[in-house]
Amino acid sequence: MEQKTLAKVCQAFNLGAPMAEPSKVHGGLLHRMWKIKTSAGLFAVKQLSSDMNLQDEAIKNNYELSEDIAARFVEKGIPAVAALISQGKHVFEVEGQYFLVYPWVNGTTIDAKIISEAHALKVAAMLAKIHQINLAVSKPKESSTAYTTAHVLETLKKAEAHHCPFAADLRQHEQALIAINEAYNHAVMALTQHQVMTHGDLDQKNVLWDEFDEPILIDWEAATFVNPTYDLINIAFNWSGIITEQFDQALFIKMIKAYKKAGGVIDQNILPAAFDGACSWLHWLIYNVERACLAEASEQETIGIAQVTQTLDALLHMRQVTPSLLAALEVCRVSGEI
Repeated sequence: MEQKTLAKVCQAFNLGAPMAEPSKVHGGLLHRMWKIKTSAGLFAVKQLSSDMNLQDEAIKNNYELSEDIAARFVEKGIPAVAALISQGKHVFEVEGQYFLVYPWVNGTTIDAKIISEAHALKVAAMLAKIHQINLAVSKPKESSTAYTTAHVLETLKKAEAHHCPFAADLRQHEQALIAINEAYNHAVMALTQHQVMTHGDLDQKNVLWDEFDEPILIDWEAATFVNPTYDLINIAFNWSGIITEQFDQALFIKMIKAYKKAGGVIDQNILPAAFDGACSWLHWLIYNVERACLAEASEQETIGIAQVTQTLDALLHMRQVTPSLLAALEVCRVSGEI
C-alpha cells in the first residue's frame, strides 16, 4: 500500500497519523489485508480485490450491508469484528482502490489442514447460536447459483486450452463432476424452503482465536440466507478435515451433536439434500479455474491453481464419505442423539 493511500485512509477514518510502514497480513484468498500502526493504535485494512467491480452499486451495497450484519450480530452477543464507518459508509475509495478498515484484534487462525476437535466443537456451538438468532435482515434472499452440465464441460475445456496444470485431473473426473453438479442442482429446491441469516464462510481462515482460545468471527462479506442444516453440514466438513488426507468422520458426527446440544435444530428430512448442497464447493472450483486461466502469471493465478487442486480433492472425498456419514447420522437419530 502506498504511503499517500495509507494517509488518505487514516484521515477518512480518523485513525491518527501513520507510525510505520503497513505490513501485509497473509492468509486471504481474494483480498489483501494490511496491518497498520498509527498514533491512535493498531488497525486492519482490507484492500478489496480488483476482481470485484466496486463501481457496481449492487456489489458495493452488498459489502455495506454485510458489515452492518456483522455489527448486528455483535449486538446479539456473537463475538465478531465489523468494519469502521466513515461518513456513514464502510467502503472507502482512493483512486479506484477500495478499502475496509477494522479495529485490530489479537488472535490466531488455525491452518485448514490441522484438525482440532476442541476448536471444531466450539465452532459448531457458535453456529447454533447464529442460527437461533435468526437475524431479520432486509436483504433479498439470493437465488442459488446453478451451473448446467454444458457450463461444467466448458470449464474443463478452458482449463485445457490454457494448459492449466490441473486440466488432466479435471478431465479424468469429468463424470464425477457432472454428477456432483446435478446432485447440487436437485438439492437446491429443498434447501431454499427454510433459510436463516448466517456468516456464509465460516472456515478456518475466518475464525480468530483469542488468548483464551475463544472464537472471534471475521470477514462477513459472504453473509447470506442459507438453510441451517446445509450450513451445518458444510462447516462440519470443513472443520473435520475434508481437505486433508485424514478426514475425521468421528469429529464430523461430534460436531453435529455439539450443534444440537447448543440448541441448533437439524431437519432430518433434508439431510441428504444438505449433503448434496455441500457440493456447492464446485462453484468455488469453477471460479478458481477462471483465476488460474489469467493471461499472465500473478498472485491470483497461483492461488487459483492451488484452490482448484484442493477443492477437487475435497469434492471427490465428500462424495466418497457421504453414504457412511448419512448412515452414522441415522443411527444417531434413532438413538435420540440428534
